[in-house]
Amino acid sequence: MNYTIGKLLFIIVIIGAVGGCENKNRNIDTSRNFTPVVEKKITLFGSENCDHCIAFRKKMDSVNIKYEFKDAEAHEKYYQELLLKIQQANFKGYVSFPVLEVDNKIYVRPDFSEFMKLLSK
Repeated sequence: MNYTIGKLLFIIVIIGAVGGCENKNRNIDTSRNFTPVVEKKITLFGSENCDHCIAFRKKMDSVNIKYEFKDAEAHEKYYQELLLKIQQANFKGYVSFPVLEVDNKIYVRPDFSEFMKLLSK
């Protein structure tokens, strides 16, 4: 097992997901998707053309995290929604994609490992 796969499996186990390990003595469904302990509403604002957004989405997809993607570059209504949410959050500073909204809290260009910790809370 290479280091990256081992690290990913370790993270999944740490956050309470079951799966990925074979155990012939028990009937364990290893095909189950990752589900946070508490279901959280996740919206990812970004752009289809943003490398950071693409990478973040791939990571989310790889552990089967459910989220809604809103392309704020291609759709004016998502851009306006994002601006409003950033203003309401009283965010100060440079905003770059991706921007995550998790249970009505805004996170600008979060680190994926920090995002995973957030989901386990």
